[in-house]
Amino acid sequence: MKKIVLIIISFLAIASAKSQTLTVTVTVNNVKSNKGVVTVCIFNKETGFPEKANLAYKCVNTTASKGTMQIKIEGIAAGNYAIAAYHDENSDGKVNTNFLGIPKEAAGASNGAKGKMGPPKFDDGIVTIDKTKTQITILLE
Repeated sequence: MKKIVLIIISFLAIASAKSQTLTVTVTVNNVKSNKGVVTVCIFNKETGFPEKANLAYKCVNTTASKGTMQIKIEGIAAGNYAIAAYHDENSDGKVNTNFLGIPKEAAGASNGAKGKMGPPKFDDGIVTIDKTKTQITILLE
């Protein structure tokens, strides 16, 4: 009998944890063409932000659509994150840069964070995601 009760409690705990995740909608403005993909990455730590998608908490790639796109990212726990987006027009999986490291492909970050002599800082892009805030807008430049 104890085993059955423990199994039921475990199942309820797992179901409860899943129901506490959120779907974040990222509106990406200024997509310049239908070429390639738009990638949105959510970072829960400074490491890798904004350019190393492989170090992000979660990323989503979506076929580019000129203008404004809404990209949904599911399974996000409430917390503080910095969000980066870029338009990978040649679909090579990265933001291409010139010899100075300046992006050739459009990119942007949450809070409109911009870098000074380098990429934007994680702290400048932090947004709090919770039940009342699940929509973020990023302008690609």
